[in-house]
Amino acid sequence: MEEENKAIVNEEDRAENKIAEVRNEKKGKKKHKEKKKKKTKNKNNAKKLIIVLVIIILLAIISIGGYYVYKKFFDKKFKDVSIELGTENVEISQFVSDESFLDGASFITDMSTIDYRNIGSYEIELSYDGVTQKVMLNIVDTTAPEVEFKNLNKYVDYELKADDFIKSKKDLTEMTTSIINPPEINKIGTYEINVEVKDSSGNATSNICTLKVSRVVKEFKLEIGDKLTKKDLLLNYKEDKNAIKQSDIDKINKKGVGEYKISTIIDGEEEEITIIVEDTKAPTLKLKNVTIYDDEKINGKGDFIVSAKDASGEVKTTLKTEIDYTKIGSQQITIEAEDKNGNKVEKKATLTIRKDTEGPVFYGLSSMSVSKHSSPNLKSGVRAVDARDGTCSFKVNSSKVNLSKAGTYYITYTAKDKKGNSSTARRQITVNHDQEDTNRKFNQFYNQYLAGKSVQGMVSTIRNKIGYNTSWGGSDAVWYGLTNYTGNCYVHAVLVQKALNKAGITNRLIYTTDRTHYWNLVYQNGKWRHYDSTPGGHLLGPATDEEKLNSSSMRGRKWSSSFPKAK
Repeated sequence: MEEENKAIVNEEDRAENKIAEVRNEKKGKKKHKEKKKKKTKNKNNAKKLIIVLVIIILLAIISIGGYYVYKKFFDKKFKDVSIELGTENVEISQFVSDESFLDGASFITDMSTIDYRNIGSYEIELSYDGVTQKVMLNIVDTTAPEVEFKNLNKYVDYELKADDFIKSKKDLTEMTTSIINPPEINKIGTYEINVEVKDSSGNATSNICTLKVSRVVKEFKLEIGDKLTKKDLLLNYKEDKNAIKQSDIDKINKKGVGEYKISTIIDGEEEEITIIVEDTKAPTLKLKNVTIYDDEKINGKGDFIVSAKDASGEVKTTLKTEIDYTKIGSQQITIEAEDKNGNKVEKKATLTIRKDTEGPVFYGLSSMSVSKHSSPNLKSGVRAVDARDGTCSFKVNSSKVNLSKAGTYYITYTAKDKKGNSSTARRQITVNHDQEDTNRKFNQFYNQYLAGKSVQGMVSTIRNKIGYNTSWGGSDAVWYGLTNYTGNCYVHAVLVQKALNKAGITNRLIYTTDRTHYWNLVYQNGKWRHYDSTPGGHLLGPATDEEKLNSSSMRGRKWSSSFPKAK
């Protein structure tokens, strides 16, 4: 029994252990499962967190991008602008809605087409970074006219006019003047007049002006030096001209600065006029510039003053500048003029201090012409003048002039001032040739180029050697032609004539009836023939009358029938 009980107990213990093992195994599995489940849960949570973060980042990017897209494409970059009439132009900065848009902003509308002088609204197109927007530019007028009003003294029959109270008015639009609630003017006295100036936009400027109704001007200001007249004091001179004595007027015209009264009775009413003689004008001061040398000084302010005048009769002048005599060059000098009533004026003059480094200047050194073997006065008409010393003596050097030989020479003139400054000048002198010179020059030319040649050869040589210009050669065509190697048709014809004469060949100088062309007639072998040494298209020769007449250079010109015939 006891063993059976033990067996039963052991069996129960084993069963309990088994149950415990099963429990423990289940518990372990559960624990493992829970642990696995927890791990899975943690992984899922991490994934969710990452997804959330990614979504947040994407949303941030989308938001930022959207902001910039909105800013660029949808946000208004520009705004409407209103400017005052008369504004000369507008800037792009006035249209941007935010300063951050300024750098990329530009006008599409040509703003020079806007008429800023007219009230109105204009559609303006602008661009920001490629995106355009239209806004309005409104030109408005909110400025009242600028007006300078004045008070009036008028005669008893004066009819109120608003413009009479206006000294000046200014506005960019048309203006109208009016009197608000005008009083009835029916007697002598002082009236307050409400004057208004209104522009076309309705902006108004007004002022209470004073109207004194009288027969005379109650107060008159007279500048000293001006002349008072009855017309200055009487509002109706034609009717009341005898109400004031001329003697009273004359007395005041002799008075100095001060306040004076004139009383009169007009139609039984006593009128008193106050005349205020005042001195408000500065003296008139006229100055001149002065130049001295560095070893000189001015005598005083008077050297600069041309005149100093004032109606008061008294003018005090003062040299305000301390002169620097060590300064070479120009310096400004200020002189003040003051009248006895304290009115002042300042004027400036220039004082120039210079060194005496310049010699005399020559006058009368024009080119001169003299005859050979003459004795010209080379000093006649010549002067040497120094800026400081005046007329100076001078010397003449004509050592290079040969009065026995034709040609062009130069004379030297020299002068010296008291400071020792020397000046030299040259003068051209032409020693004219004579017939002896002309013959010598011609013989040299003849012997070198013409001797032994036929008539045609001489004419051809002269044509080739002497060029053409329009000069007639002056008083000696041969000299001119052989000196300058040029000349017109007359110079050529005279040279040919002289050559033919030297060769002993009979010839005549011939010319057209209008004397516009010269050439030569030569007698050869019992016949006259035409020869022409003038360069160009002229027929050289020998030629008959018919041949010469029909040559292209003659152009229909003819010569006198008195010349020998060349048939």
